[in-house]
Amino acid sequence: MGVVTPLGHEPDVFYNNLLEGFSGISEIETFDCAQFPKRIAGEIKSFSTDGWVALKFSKRMDKFMLYSLTAGKKALQDGGVNEDVMEELDKTKCGVLIGSAMGGMKVFKDAIEALRISYRKMNPFCVPFATTNMGSTMLAMDLVSLNLDSAMLRYTLMDVKISSLSFKLMISSGMDGS
Repeated sequence: MGVVTPLGHEPDVFYNNLLEGFSGISEIETFDCAQFPKRIAGEIKSFSTDGWVALKFSKRMDKFMLYSLTAGKKALQDGGVNEDVMEELDKTKCGVLIGSAMGGMKVFKDAIEALRISYRKMNPFCVPFATTNMGSTMLAMDLVSLNLDSAMLRYTLMDVKISSLSFKLMISSGMDGS
């Protein structure tokens, strides 16, 4: 299991915080929310992508994609899926399916602010990085670079009903971050 939550970033910490009744809800610190009537959220604090996500991606990606990559890789590690195991897997029976309600809102917001200055200031990745399936796609593409072939990416990009297919490895989760 790989977790990146307001209650912890390791399964044992997450589970123990659940058992102890911690909520993970606190005042919003990420942005100035003084103009809003509600000022609380389940923010992920002290999050680091070190060792999980390449630095160039960490600078470009929205938080929800960074959470997806980190949690997905932690899940593989926790499940004992290393490079040797991945080499032996039938890659046509592997997939990534991560649900997200809003996707990359910060990337989208930054693009709109840049557009007010000049279209040349916009991040060329703003539209694809703002889509809700990008967390799955980026994790699949990153795993493809770790010797999982493009079958993983193909499953990510098509609408699949998991119960009707026979997967040997499926990374699935729900992810958001705005």
